[in-house]
Amino acid sequence: MNVEVWLSPSAVAPSERGHAELAVVIDVLRATTVAATALAAGARSITACLSVEEAFKMKAEATGDNPPLLCGERDCNPIDGFDYGNSPSEYSPAGVGDRDLIMTTTNGTRAINEASNCDGMLLASFTNLSAVAQRIVDSMSSDGLLRIVCAGTNGAVTGEDALLAGALLAVCHKKLSDTARFYDGPLNLVNDSAVIALAAWQHCISHDKVTDGETLATRLSLTQGGKNMVAAGYGSDLVDCGSIDVFDVVPTRQSTDPARFTV
Repeated sequence: MNVEVWLSPSAVAPSERGHAELAVVIDVLRATTVAATALAAGARSITACLSVEEAFKMKAEATGDNPPLLCGERDCNPIDGFDYGNSPSEYSPAGVGDRDLIMTTTNGTRAINEASNCDGMLLASFTNLSAVAQRIVDSMSSDGLLRIVCAGTNGAVTGEDALLAGALLAVCHKKLSDTARFYDGPLNLVNDSAVIALAAWQHCISHDKVTDGETLATRLSLTQGGKNMVAAGYGSDLVDCGSIDVFDVVPTRQSTDPARFTV
């Protein structure tokens, strides 16, 4: 399996954006964590769009007696007129169960759009890390290209997304190989960003002593994205975003225009 990582969509030139068999989009803080949380809570679907105006338009054009709910954020904060913000704790079965959601966020939904040149797309977070890794292992061909796309923040690379990209590589390797030596295994890292992401996660385990959700949440608070959330008053979300393998749902793209995800 060939694997490349985009540490930020803006770091990859258009000429380097070839077709991928599978793309996995990451926005740990917080869009892809919310997506997994909402679908685990019973939401029927999540449709990603780029702008607030587009979200309102999609809701206005929806038919039926159960209109979609609007969710997302701009610059960490809820959007006026939306039903939900971007904190995972907002998404309960009572609130979103059996409902369709329309989501727009500062970085995550833009990354979904940037990564659209692929046969299939999954959304990954620490909350569904192992489930996503298993889906990758089950669905990728031996010579196909897996593209892991980190949303970053306003075009810049952020540590939390790079850490999850590295964690996905490590878990996939463990599922596919009987050797602890990564470079003897079945994953071919085709760009240096993949090597950097893997090294960041390995350092996180060995040096920062991240072993569980609590220690991971502490580590996330040290990234730029984590600092931004704390400054905006959403530091408590780091616990939810740092929870590891609490869901077995994998948000999976069902259509490309617009991007609609279900389990």
